[in-house]
Amino acid sequence: MENKYPKIIKTDEKNKDQVKAVLKLGFSSDALLRWVFPDANSFLNSFDLWMEEFSRKSFETDIVFSEENFYGTSLWHPPGFEFDESVLYPTFESIPEDRLENVIKFFEVFSEYHPDDAWYLAFIAVDPSKQGLGIGSFLLKEALKMIDEKKEKAYLEASSLRNKSLYERYGFECIGEVKIGDSPKAFPMIREAKK
Repeated sequence: MENKYPKIIKTDEKNKDQVKAVLKLGFSSDALLRWVFPDANSFLNSFDLWMEEFSRKSFETDIVFSEENFYGTSLWHPPGFEFDESVLYPTFESIPEDRLENVIKFFEVFSEYHPDDAWYLAFIAVDPSKQGLGIGSFLLKEALKMIDEKKEKAYLEASSLRNKSLYERYGFECIGEVKIGDSPKAFPMIREAKK
């Protein structure tokens, strides 16, 4: 009988385009990012830059996990890493002017929850045509296995109640709720170190 479980691999930079493509597909209908970039063209162009910048540290530290066919992927940042948000400033011109202040506030509130001593799941996504096959769960399990071996904690922000529920099944606890103006709700979550 053939093994039907998704095979998760560590991904290196030579597969960056495949990683970015599945993240773009997965987040194309994400309520939070589409609130930030409601125009489709602005989302596609801006998200390219976001993925270029967010993936850089993940590739440098060898913590990009993908399903072997690139139907799903995740980008992690190590504890202590501080992302330079200024690299994203060129995309701010694509955020609706009447929303920009709330978007900035939204991400400022997120940063208040973000612990310095935790692995950070910056992005995880599955190709919408492959959702429901367990790929997201297997991506999460693979990274958490590595983090547990190091006896360290993990942090993420769930951008929907559905995602929040998934993360809770893997030991993440909600530590807040963020909603600014007409934004969708999002949930900072922490998973304490396993002893």
